[in-house]
Amino acid sequence: MTKRVIVEEMIEAPLAETFDWFYKSEHFIKSPIAFRSSWRGEKHKAGTRRDIVMIAGWYSEEITAVKKDRFIQYRVVKSVPSIRQDFTEIAFEVTSLGTKVTWTIDVDVPLPLLNKPMTGFAGQMAKTLYRTILKAGKKELENEDK
Repeated sequence: MTKRVIVEEMIEAPLAETFDWFYKSEHFIKSPIAFRSSWRGEKHKAGTRRDIVMIAGWYSEEITAVKKDRFIQYRVVKSVPSIRQDFTEIAFEVTSLGTKVTWTIDVDVPLPLLNKPMTGFAGQMAKTLYRTILKAGKKELENEDK
């Protein structure tokens, strides 16, 4: 049972700067619960891989599609603990207030007996994790303008 989680943040910063901040996952460690982000080989394009270490575990992610200033899509290839996250998207939209960032995560915990409660828990964890990264981006990007 896949659970879709959506978190959003309005960031008072230009679209291009906001996109670049989130595309460079090295910035994620500015969240208090993200500890490491490293790229395997080439960086910042579709087909590349990165490893993210957060309070909830280790995730090896593959960038699947990128449209500059519009979206970044990726999937989790491997993780500890084991989760299925076949689709994740960070989308960007210009508004009168700045840039709206929408992070959409499809998460599933592949356990036959405890799938529903564990997937629900993973969804809540994802909401918390990604919200802290959004807040870190907001803080840094909005402070750059001042």
